[in-house]
Amino acid sequence: CTCPSGYALREDRRMCRDTRQGFCFTEVLQTMCQMSSTNRNLVTKSECCCNSGRSWGPQCELCPLPGTAHYKKMCPHGPGYSTDGRAPSWCFADNNECTAQPSLCGAKGQCLNTPGSYNCECQKGFSLDSSGVNC
Repeated sequence: CTCPSGYALREDRRMCRDTRQGFCFTEVLQTMCQMSSTNRNLVTKSECCCNSGRSWGPQCELCPLPGTAHYKKMCPHGPGYSTDGRAPSWCFADNNECTAQPSLCGAKGQCLNTPGSYNCECQKGFSLDSSGVNC
């Protein structure tokens, strides 16, 4: 197998993995990445999207929503790990997104910190919207 530019052959030598580097964004408003929400470190798309990023790269590529088939393919080891099972190189300690961004999950939700990410739990009678972060 040969891989296109920006991709490298995985260890199993059967598939390519994305090695492109870009900024990770935690906020997207009407398909526009918010520069104020970037971590200012260049990371791969899976390092971003598997670690609570909402979009990645110079073209503001949206991350797949947690729980979807695309997310499970990109993040097979779960939140906090890139596609190949590594914690991101820039992640030396778990950041508590719930403390850092108190408005996560909306007024009717509770933010639950997890290693490298977070989950939203909604009050009874409410459910998560399509973004997966607001009740």
